Amino acid sequence: MEDRANPLLALKARDFRLYWLALIAQVVGQHMFAFTLGWLVFELTGSQAQLGLVHLCGFVPQFTLTLLGGVLADRIDARKLIGGAQTLAAIAMTMVGVTALLGVAELWHLALGALLWGLSGAIDEPARAAFFPRLLSRTLLRSAVPLISMAFGSSRIIAPSIAGFLIAAAGAPVTFLASAAAVSTMIAVLFLLRPTHSTVRTHGTLLSNFTESFRYIRANEAFARAIGAALLNATLAMGFIHMLPVFAKVALEVDSRGLGILASAAGIGALTGFLSYGWVQMRTSPRNLIVGALTVYNVALIGLAFSNWYWLSFCAILVAGLCQAYFLTSVQVMLQTLVEDHYRGRVMSVFALVWSLMFLSGFLLNVAGELAGPRLALAGGASIVLAYVWLSLVRAAALKKLVLAPKSG
Repeated sequence: MEDRANPLLALKARDFRLYWLALIAQVVGQHMFAFTLGWLVFELTGSQAQLGLVHLCGFVPQFTLTLLGGVLADRIDARKLIGGAQTLAAIAMTMVGVTALLGVAELWHLALGALLWGLSGAIDEPARAAFFPRLLSRTLLRSAVPLISMAFGSSRIIAPSIAGFLIAAAGAPVTFLASAAAVSTMIAVLFLLRPTHSTVRTHGTLLSNFTESFRYIRANEAFARAIGAALLNATLAMGFIHMLPVFAKVALEVDSRGLGILASAAGIGALTGFLSYGWVQMRTSPRNLIVGALTVYNVALIGLAFSNWYWLSFCAILVAGLCQAYFLTSVQVMLQTLVEDHYRGRVMSVFALVWSLMFLSGFLLNVAGELAGPRLALAGGASIVLAYVWLSLVRAAALKKLVLAPKSG
């Protein structure tokens, strides 16, 4: 069983290997598009408010429709949903790229591109979670999930650099078109894959499917406690990255270069976590990894909140990035390993709200920081999550007994 937790084993499965490589290209394209979109909006308007408005156009459909995407993923062939979502994303990126290339791009073009991109994400996220387990045996899921997380974590780090280089070398229009080509890689690879067919297909109305998913999660104590912790942490703590400019300027008194180094610490920590997760999960129980990682993560944020030393803050952010990777990956491993196939899309869509709530967290923490000060805002949010961990997660009997032993299939 320990060997099956080795992330490299999943890459021996041909279909999963092709999918994983295409996923890296897709996520790089998505983040290149987001980075370049923000650059072009500010270049055209010079307005932070309009920049925020365009990003809001991408956030709203992704946050509001992800749960619907999970219902669809359990009712419709997930491969078709992924293909349709990435086709929509490629159209949005191409549309923005062509208007920029012709010199006719206006704010509404960019807002529409962001809206279509957000809509594609709401469909794609749960569909992917339902689809990739069909590319390999259930016994290899423990090794596959860290690789999926690594694809996202590493791509988030390298994509802005690639986009920045392309903008400087060839301009924003070429960067948009390159993003469209990158996400189209997934569309092409889908035709090469031979997934196993899902044995159970969800029936009934969309509303009944939606409510069934919450009853299913509530009936499974381990799922309910872990997902609850992930969503609470995403709402009250994960947005700390959006407070870094405040800490850099007010508490640490560093310029943009110092801020860039601080921000890189989170990425370095996360990438280290993804790379070492397989080693760590073979040496501790799932419950201890979930509780321990989330505890250290929020303790590190409290340390960051009250730090006046630059390199102490750097180390706190590094540890936070590392533990965030451990926590989120371990929860996904648990869910993907133990969830029943016909609930997979819906359960994973609830967990996927983490990524949308991270943006809400940045808003809430900054508003609270304006009222009570950034130190108390961040420390307060982290303390609430810590209280939940030790009053709920630690006492959960289902987590104490948790064994990641999937049913064969």
